[in-house]
Amino acid sequence: MEFNSDGIAQSFYLEYAKMTGFAASKIACRRSKVTKEWVEAKYACTRFGSKRKTDARNPRPCMKIDCKAMLHVKRRQDGKWVVQNFVKEHNHELSPEDVHYFPCYRNIASGDLNNISTLHSVGAKPSKIFVALAKQCGGYQNIGFLQKDMRNFLDKKRRLELESGDAKAMLEHFTSMQEENPNFFYAMDLDEDQRLRNVFWVDAKGREDYKIFGDVVSFDTTYITNKYKMPFAPFIGVNNHFQSTLLGCALLADETTSTFVWLMETWVRAMGGRALLDPKVSSTKGAPKRIRSGVEISSRNGYWEYAGLNAQFAPQKKKVGFAA
Repeated sequence: MEFNSDGIAQSFYLEYAKMTGFAASKIACRRSKVTKEWVEAKYACTRFGSKRKTDARNPRPCMKIDCKAMLHVKRRQDGKWVVQNFVKEHNHELSPEDVHYFPCYRNIASGDLNNISTLHSVGAKPSKIFVALAKQCGGYQNIGFLQKDMRNFLDKKRRLELESGDAKAMLEHFTSMQEENPNFFYAMDLDEDQRLRNVFWVDAKGREDYKIFGDVVSFDTTYITNKYKMPFAPFIGVNNHFQSTLLGCALLADETTSTFVWLMETWVRAMGGRALLDPKVSSTKGAPKRIRSGVEISSRNGYWEYAGLNAQFAPQKKKVGFAA
């Protein structure tokens, strides 16, 4: 048997392993000392080799039991790769029905990534998304990945996609601003792995302006023109000259309910706990559930209208006017 490349040989052995019921990987390869091209490769069962001795108190589990099953291929002068040695027998049981649990066969295709992102963005729970994928693929074993892999993907999306050093530079800048003026406020939302998810900040002027011009507040997440393609969410008020005044800014990792709850609660905290006017009436008609929930949970004191991704807060039963 021969192959056009070592990559095709590897794909063939992985497919054979998947059908047979074991996990496989590349264990060795060699380059030519003259041409520097790959000329030899070995692929084997992942239970190839023996356990290493360790003095660790809680050593990691090791599945190696010196299985000899393997495929050894070499490159000929004409560029074809031929089988040099093939060992079929395993010293352990094979599990064709469980191969979808093996890490080497778990991969989320680009089409599935788009479907997962789309469903999650409209509020579908991960468990419901996974059930939908199982129905589409004809069973959980045909999906190609586990629900844990999908949750890890969603968790990664909920982090700010910052380049190396950006988070540190941002924190240093905020710290510097707060040293210059103690009324400068900032907050960072971290995930379980202590990685940055969302950021909010407002300067001293914005906090003072809200005390005076807090009758109407506009909240908008349509600005996704920044370098990282992340929602930029400004809180904007209007002063007595009908001019916009900035009442806070945020960079968000996503637009889920939990994110908006965190943002609204943080914004109210930044404003000294002073929510919007008129605690008697609250209307959130027309807003997406994820934004509506964030607003209602954090501040049930205002009336707001929704158009696109723009939420406007205004007091009910109080005429919005501007002092001369």
